[in-house]
Amino acid sequence: MYHRIIKSSKAVFVFTILVSAQFIITSLAPAYGTPEWDSHGKIIPDGKKSMKHLEHHKKITKHSIPLRKHAKMNTAMVPPTQQQILANITSSRNYTMNSIIDGLGYDNVTPPDVQVAVGPTNVMEMVNLQGQVWTKAGTPVAEPFDLGSFFGAGEDAVSDPKVLYDNASQRWFASITDIPASTVKVAVSDSSDATKGIFCLYSLVSFQSAIADQPILGISGDKVTVSVNDFDWNTGQFRFAQFWVLNKSDMMSCTPLDYVTKVMPGHFSIHPVQSLTDTSTQYMASTSNMAGQSLVNVYSVNGVPPNPVSLAITQVATSPISDPPSAVQPSTSLLVDAGDSRIQDAIFANDTLWITHDNKCIPSNDTIPRSCLHFIEINTKDMKIKQDFDFGIKNEYLFYPAIKEMPSGNLFVAYGFSSATAYPGVAVTEQAITDPKNSLQSPDVVQPGNGPVDLLFGCGGSCRYGDYFGVGLDPIDSKGVWIAGEYGTGEQDMDGLGQAWGTIVASFTG
Repeated sequence: MYHRIIKSSKAVFVFTILVSAQFIITSLAPAYGTPEWDSHGKIIPDGKKSMKHLEHHKKITKHSIPLRKHAKMNTAMVPPTQQQILANITSSRNYTMNSIIDGLGYDNVTPPDVQVAVGPTNVMEMVNLQGQVWTKAGTPVAEPFDLGSFFGAGEDAVSDPKVLYDNASQRWFASITDIPASTVKVAVSDSSDATKGIFCLYSLVSFQSAIADQPILGISGDKVTVSVNDFDWNTGQFRFAQFWVLNKSDMMSCTPLDYVTKVMPGHFSIHPVQSLTDTSTQYMASTSNMAGQSLVNVYSVNGVPPNPVSLAITQVATSPISDPPSAVQPSTSLLVDAGDSRIQDAIFANDTLWITHDNKCIPSNDTIPRSCLHFIEINTKDMKIKQDFDFGIKNEYLFYPAIKEMPSGNLFVAYGFSSATAYPGVAVTEQAITDPKNSLQSPDVVQPGNGPVDLLFGCGGSCRYGDYFGVGLDPIDSKGVWIAGEYGTGEQDMDGLGQAWGTIVASFTG
């Protein structure tokens, strides 16, 4: 499990939270109980739920949130059917950095779980307690806003924000977990401008005895999907994965919402996919080790509530998947938590599914296992692997990859790194459509770290660093892409409890 840590102004509190709630900014009736499937494998809908509007930007007011810890999957290594392939690093460079914005900073919570999305005129970043909107020139549109207020959670502890801009509908979608309410809040804008109009809010309620941990948000042509890991509130035991399939048209119309929900015993961290080109199939994916193989499980969801919704699962054998080791950093013996082998990011474009996650590998010319980035490309027409490779750098630890495929077919990558000589920072790389398979271009450091991650209330066996970074495509510039990531600022916490994190937002031509 992972921890989420919050510091009050007087003392340090560490709480273990087992499941995060899903978010939509409205009020829906609870979906208690296990939904049934009919004889054809269709999910039986739960019917329409009511929702309310909530005013948009609220000025930020700080409040404490408990630390959240994720469950680890069982990653005892099993014999793979494919060999691990290390990426060939090419000397080509298809991308250039255009600008950099000083993103949201440390707000008494660690880690930030940084996310970014881009619309026609705005850039929006979210971290665990706050959101911020800028013009593309980097000018703040307003003060940072409190995510608890934005999502209608009030003083409840919230965590794990996600924000996406869906170019097909020209709307913003966002989600967060309301931990005490066992609820995921989901928001959808009524405008392509993040600062105008309203966000319609919906609440997806999990089981009364559950914490719905780390909600992940996905979008296809006609559906919005949210998934969580459900943990028992009293015992802390992982129970099962759960997902919701929502009627996208209902959400865009800001009307009562049709949805279905399904619990998935034996599954963990199912990751809905953001579709970048048109598809009526909502893909989701997870990693696992089963039957002597490392696998990617691809979930294909078809149909729109209140009509029947079907689910098909395809298992694809991959090269070895295992949890990465924690990362070293200078000036301290404290290690950086490099996460586990659950999927970090997943996108669909042009009959191709790309997924990426943290992995363990021995980089070229190195001698010990380090945290690396694993990339898998799957053809969704035949569910065959097109590319499967790990990216590692000698003497470095890489973690928390985020990806987007550009209209050109280029794959843009942002990630974190550290080493014995480099504080935690942010870097980028790319695979151009003209590059060889299983290769990446020579990476660039976007933001070097200026100090270690060593906040007293964020460090146990290793120091909490993040659940994910973010990458967003510019909808009006076919070569434009924006990234957001976390780095060590070297700035001391106001109570002298260690050095705080910061975030950067940067734009590129890719």
